[in-house]
Amino acid sequence: MKRREFVKKCSMGVVFGGLSAAGLATAEATEEDKRKTVDPEKLAKTALGHFLAGKRTCCEATLMAGCEALGIRNDLVPDIALGLAGGIGMQGQTCGVLTGSALVLSLAVAQKEKEYPKKMMRTMQCVGRVHRAFKKQCGCTDCRSLTGGLDLTTPEGQQKLKAGVRAQKCAKYVEIAARILGEELKTL
Repeated sequence: MKRREFVKKCSMGVVFGGLSAAGLATAEATEEDKRKTVDPEKLAKTALGHFLAGKRTCCEATLMAGCEALGIRNDLVPDIALGLAGGIGMQGQTCGVLTGSALVLSLAVAQKEKEYPKKMMRTMQCVGRVHRAFKKQCGCTDCRSLTGGLDLTTPEGQQKLKAGVRAQKCAKYVEIAARILGEELKTL
């Protein structure tokens, strides 16, 4: 699916103040008001709930909570984020909470900006602010460092993740990132 088709499909799944996408002209202010009233604490609690249930990765949980806050309902969420878990395919790189946040922010800006250059610039600025805020609070942004050096490509690393790192460390990062994401969504 091409990017434009994906964005179009996602925007068609948006509920604006109880109206379908067909009522966009009269409901845009309602969606903007809704976004400004995003509660970062509620978003953090929702993301943490999805994550701690044990059935979702950090990236999926962050994406799900962000989309719920925006009113986005789409069959592609959360599956589109699955491959980003564990620092992109379990490689220990950028933490899934940041890639999940980037997906949410991309969708949020796409709902608001129609011109591609403006959309790209606003998205990059939002994602950059979230990245910097997370790094400032947590010290780094890569999964391997955040999990205490776990190599998630090995059975030992995956076992340690399940045995306690997920609940003791990753849950904290899900909560922090979702709160930062919520604050950023309020500014859009």
